[in-house]
Amino acid sequence: MTQCPPWCIADHPAEDEPGEARHRGQTFAVPVVLEARGHGGPHPAELLVEVSRRQREAAVWVYLGDGWTGFSLSRESAMRLSAALAAALGAAGTLDG
Repeated sequence: MTQCPPWCIADHPAEDEPGEARHRGQTFAVPVVLEARGHGGPHPAELLVEVSRRQREAAVWVYLGDGWTGFSLSRESAMRLSAALAAALGAAGTLDG
């Protein structure tokens, strides 16, 4: 039997690869507007955010992407990115134009 962390919502029998349990948190779908330079201008999209961890790993990964393309950051890297986004947005909020 797979021992899950409290945040895991994975359906292990349906989702896991043979011999490799992957814990998965809730997927958050974030509506975004992408700039898309040279490709028709800004357009709506959806960014997926999800945490995961393989049973045999200690590291928790944070996925950012559209389900087709994306990347995973370590939990610590995602926390640094979150802080940098907050700082950049805070600074941009104080700029005139």
